Amino acid sequence: MRKLLISLLCVTLVLGAASLAHGATYREAPMLAAKVAAGELPPVDERLPKNPLVLEPIEGIGKYGGTLRAMENNDQFPQSRMFMYGFSLVRFADDGQKVVPGLAYKWEHNEDKTVWTFYLREGIRWSDGHPFTVDDILFWWNDMVLHPGIAEPAPDWGQAGGQLAELVKIDDYTIQFRYAVPNPILDARLATWPNGHEQGARLIVPAHYMKQFHPDYSDYPNFEVFEEKLDWYANVEYPVLTAWRPVEYRPGERLVLERNPYYYAVDPEGNQLPYIDRIEWRISRDIEVIKNEIITGNVDFHLRPYLDLRDLQLLRQNEGRGNYRVMMWDSGSGSGPLYYPNHNHPDPEKQAIYQNPKFRQALSHAINRERINRQIYFGLGEITTGTLSRKAIEYSRTERGRQLFEAWRDSYSAYDPEKAKALLDEIGVVDRDGDGWRDLPSGAPLTLRIEQDALAGKESVDSNQFVKEDWEAIGLRTVINPVEGTQIQSMQRTATFDIRNSWEIGDGPDHVVFPNWLVPIGWERWAPLYGNWYAVKGTAAEGTELDKDPRDRTPPREEPPAGSAYARLQEIYDQFKVEPDDIKRDNLVLDAVQIHIDEGPFMIGTVGNYPRLVVAKNNLRNVPDRDQLATGGFVNPWIVPFPAITNTELYYFE
Repeated sequence: MRKLLISLLCVTLVLGAASLAHGATYREAPMLAAKVAAGELPPVDERLPKNPLVLEPIEGIGKYGGTLRAMENNDQFPQSRMFMYGFSLVRFADDGQKVVPGLAYKWEHNEDKTVWTFYLREGIRWSDGHPFTVDDILFWWNDMVLHPGIAEPAPDWGQAGGQLAELVKIDDYTIQFRYAVPNPILDARLATWPNGHEQGARLIVPAHYMKQFHPDYSDYPNFEVFEEKLDWYANVEYPVLTAWRPVEYRPGERLVLERNPYYYAVDPEGNQLPYIDRIEWRISRDIEVIKNEIITGNVDFHLRPYLDLRDLQLLRQNEGRGNYRVMMWDSGSGSGPLYYPNHNHPDPEKQAIYQNPKFRQALSHAINRERINRQIYFGLGEITTGTLSRKAIEYSRTERGRQLFEAWRDSYSAYDPEKAKALLDEIGVVDRDGDGWRDLPSGAPLTLRIEQDALAGKESVDSNQFVKEDWEAIGLRTVINPVEGTQIQSMQRTATFDIRNSWEIGDGPDHVVFPNWLVPIGWERWAPLYGNWYAVKGTAAEGTELDKDPRDRTPPREEPPAGSAYARLQEIYDQFKVEPDDIKRDNLVLDAVQIHIDEGPFMIGTVGNYPRLVVAKNNLRNVPDRDQLATGGFVNPWIVPFPAITNTELYYFE
């Protein structure tokens, strides 16, 4: 692609925090040693790569053995998928502040960050013993992403400048990602989520296993069986690269994982990880059942589904009974319970007031956040208008970043009902028929409808009630509308919701990694039609269906008005997503933040960075407490995978 490519490379060599002790020999778990002795496995030094990943424990070298018991509330086991890093070339460390090696032991990029080179550890093996090489990445890219017969979309990092990346094999253990324009934070994008688990692109697929089901390499006429076999939790035959591998799957009941005998990481003394033999996840959709299992001692570790801070007293009172300890890690939330009106509302008059910054500012000033913080979070959170997480890198790298974070956080967070009323009066949202409720400027009735997930937890339910009371106190008729989850998603996709009570803003650790809250670039957030307009740029759908109503297009989409905040945010995003210089990119991101301050709030937060409860058995060690985490924790945004980022391979029973 570029001549003299290698000579232009600007090396970004990142080493692990730990190194193997001098003269260390590899050791393994007794359960694996027994299999070696029986001839069922090769010796440990033949199962590890030439340069295994070395993970440093926070307390000390652990002991092998034991079964970790945990609880889930979802048939897809998302919490267990977040428990361990897996198919990831690189990993986040220090609450997302750093990117460190994973399957790749080093990587580098050229000066403008259009070419990235990753070097895999030679000798890594899949859980069935087959070698892992660059071919397992190229199989996913060439035979799935680029194949017309299967719906395997290219991830956002797989394209830049409207063109797909070119993935090039240099040798069995070296791969290049080549882009038409700079892709400045590819390494961070590859560290997001535990790739191949809960979300994010698959990136790596065991070609030697999956080819037997692929129509191009087998007698299968289509991809139906292939796609079934890809679900590596339900298909326990699927080879994995994770620390533990599924060995039993009962939908709706339980999932059992057992140590991967070929896992590529060791501790500083050469002990192959993980320390724990097995993990058993059981399902209960009733949080009260889960709490009871915890306090009676039947759970060894729990982070998700989240426990309410109001459960802290109950949990602390039963620490002796359940033989556990309760910790509090920072949530990393930028907003807490979040509210955003539909900026593309199907009612033109509602759309007009929802797009009016003064209306949204009135909604924000009407909320008594101190009450929410006191009643739900025991005063432990941070009052906020609603921002991305304060832990985002752009807020700490420059003085401007620090100042703008505080300005955004505080911009419309003051509880001031009189100011809220004055703003509504100013834009003509007044009581025109004398019934005590404010109406639309035309005189038509105005009702705010908070769309609440029918399965919402107590935090959201209580917050919604408080917000309803606050908005009604300034004369805005408000109803809470419990809606089943799939229906909410449909309303979001078609931009037919009224006001979403959403999970929250967190994301990060870099605005560019996942900018969807900052900029409308998809259907999932506060301006779905404008976001979808942007999302189809560079695709076959761009410029088509212009004769149709925006909601009749596929996908539903509408061009944001020229010069509007929505259009300017997208224009800034076009610049910062390809800017290779860190400080220049930060300043472009902060330009977008300034629009949120001047013309927002586009989404309305309440209480940020409150704690999350974590429960661990007293004899479960190498589990960090808050002070041992780089920033106190970054739990809620799933982009930074917790607890995987704490190196759960090092957890052990004392």
